[in-house]
Amino acid sequence: MKTLLALSFLLLMNSKIVAQTNDTIQIEEIVIKDTIYYRNNIIDVSKQVDFSKTSGELLQQIPGVSITKRSSFSIEPTINAFKYDQVNTTINSGITGSSSCPNRMDPITTRIAPEEIKQIIVVRGPYEMRYGQIMGGYINLITHKNPNYEKLSFGGNIASEHNFNGNGSLSSLNLKGGNKLFDISLNANYRKFDNYISGDGTEISSSYNTYGFNSAVGLNISERQRVLVNYMYSQANDVMHAGLPMDAKFDKSNMLSLDYEFKNISTLITGFKLKVFTANEDHLMTNEYRPNALNVLANTPVTSYDFGGRLEFKLQPIKNGIVYFGTDFKQIAKDGIKEVTIYKNICTSPVATFPIPKEKTFKVWQNSYSQDFGVFLDFKYYLSEKTKLKAGIRNNFNKSDIKDPEQNFYNLYNGELTPDNILTFNYYAQASYKLPKNYIVELSLGHGTRNPSLLERYINHFTVGLDAYEYVGNPHLLAEINNQVNLTLNKKHKNFYTYVDVFYSQIQNYITAIEDTSIRRISTPCKEPKFAKHFTNIDNAMQYGANFGANIHFLKYFNANIDLTYVYAQNLDFNEPLPEIAPFTSIISIAYKRNNLTVKIQNEYQAKQERISSLVGEQKSEEFTVFNINASYLFFKKLNFGLGVNNILNANYYRHLSRPYKNMDTSSMFYEPGRNFRIFVKYKF
Repeated sequence: MKTLLALSFLLLMNSKIVAQTNDTIQIEEIVIKDTIYYRNNIIDVSKQVDFSKTSGELLQQIPGVSITKRSSFSIEPTINAFKYDQVNTTINSGITGSSSCPNRMDPITTRIAPEEIKQIIVVRGPYEMRYGQIMGGYINLITHKNPNYEKLSFGGNIASEHNFNGNGSLSSLNLKGGNKLFDISLNANYRKFDNYISGDGTEISSSYNTYGFNSAVGLNISERQRVLVNYMYSQANDVMHAGLPMDAKFDKSNMLSLDYEFKNISTLITGFKLKVFTANEDHLMTNEYRPNALNVLANTPVTSYDFGGRLEFKLQPIKNGIVYFGTDFKQIAKDGIKEVTIYKNICTSPVATFPIPKEKTFKVWQNSYSQDFGVFLDFKYYLSEKTKLKAGIRNNFNKSDIKDPEQNFYNLYNGELTPDNILTFNYYAQASYKLPKNYIVELSLGHGTRNPSLLERYINHFTVGLDAYEYVGNPHLLAEINNQVNLTLNKKHKNFYTYVDVFYSQIQNYITAIEDTSIRRISTPCKEPKFAKHFTNIDNAMQYGANFGANIHFLKYFNANIDLTYVYAQNLDFNEPLPEIAPFTSIISIAYKRNNLTVKIQNEYQAKQERISSLVGEQKSEEFTVFNINASYLFFKKLNFGLGVNNILNANYYRHLSRPYKNMDTSSMFYEPGRNFRIFVKYKF
């Protein structure tokens, strides 16, 4: 590892230099844009035609973004120490899809195939006001770019890949076309994976199959007005969630949105956008494939429903300034039950079989909902060629309630289940200045908030954590608060780009769960732990860290990239680390591109993580080093053929943020695949 780092820095020191002038990195079909600092992530999906298994896996390639993994299907991003709802993840600038599963088998990243994504916007910190309440970070997955057809034309591509480890097949079809008046597009995808083999030869429970499509119709009413209707459907079947106590029998998702845009309305109002959307999900969890199903069979059908919209005016009140002003609304509703058939009484010795199985039903979400209304103002001003200022404010009003409480939950709070309405204010300010020799320094200050989720407010005796505790919601939680500062320095020059970003966050009202000896366990009360955990706020937590990266083009056909990330986070009230913090990570890659041939070698190193939270039963993790290689060749400007090997050295490793095995025949960490040969092809027509 030290040799690789030394080689990378040597390359950076001895290479010729070329200037980069664009803030946005355009990589043909994928753009990765960071609104705080910018760098090329060398993700050339259109040229290399290889697949990411999930959108969560695609996000992992972005520096500073880690992933929480519960299965090979359920993967979602973390930014620094922020995770789950602390990171606001949307599709197409505002569409949300809340997880209906209490264990987050179905985050929004599972609703969209990675090959559908055209642009990714990542904001590290509370430095964006336009797309909802943001506490720790924002990720926007954009599936459409406005086409520019001069005359009627149609095209598309078809692609396929096979993974030998896990017998995995991936395929996609893209069709698009239109003229000046209209445009249509269709993306269809299919994935099927069996269990894969880890580096030491162990079979890992990881199989799943998914399919879905993304269709859109755009209409150019005039040169200044446009309407876009977008419908997305996805379905996953028989998903094995090794890091959770149950599996997913099926997961069905629908998302429908309507966008209207009006440009250049007047000299003051330069744009207007309107979006409305609806998203729903039908999800069934079961333990029928787990060893405890012989004693207790559990099926949990749950649903979620999201509805919302936003409108925004773009104003130019002064020559060098732009103002975005608007409002948005979002409602989330969840419901579902857990149906249990008890065959044996495992609390007796010996275990006794019931002559007639007992049937029980538990309310999971208790028919709860949350409504959020926001108003925002975002301002950009170019003070001079060297100085740029940005600032924003946001006001959110949140209301939530529960319609069908379980009796024990009702009694716990003496019937006082409706929380006070929450009014929050978010704001930020950024200033960047161009120094001599192409250095740019930027200072960002932000105050972000997050309202408690429906899970934290209303879940009732469900195992949703890293440990074996049942968790109970708290309707009277306070909103989390993040006060963050970032200082960024980057340098753009000929053939060379580098950045360093350091940050510090002070977190108030951090939501966690602690054991409550007044609340006894409900399921198998004879087992440990005897009591449940109760969600609560703690007064103070903090985190700090740094991201560093560099990219260099050398020897005409070579490109080298390095990204380093480190985060330190502490629960100050309990004097212990915050949970689920990724350790120091480095990603180094060298790519060769000449004519139609592209070859890329990548190394990922992750240090051991010994700073763990005893409060949630977190486990230490070991360091690992993994090497991957991919190569592709373009034939006849239409046919792209590629080969790849992931985990070349067949390392036996797992990521710190991967959930360990739960409710399985054997106790194990959730190991990543061993050596995996891949073959992929893409034909453009």
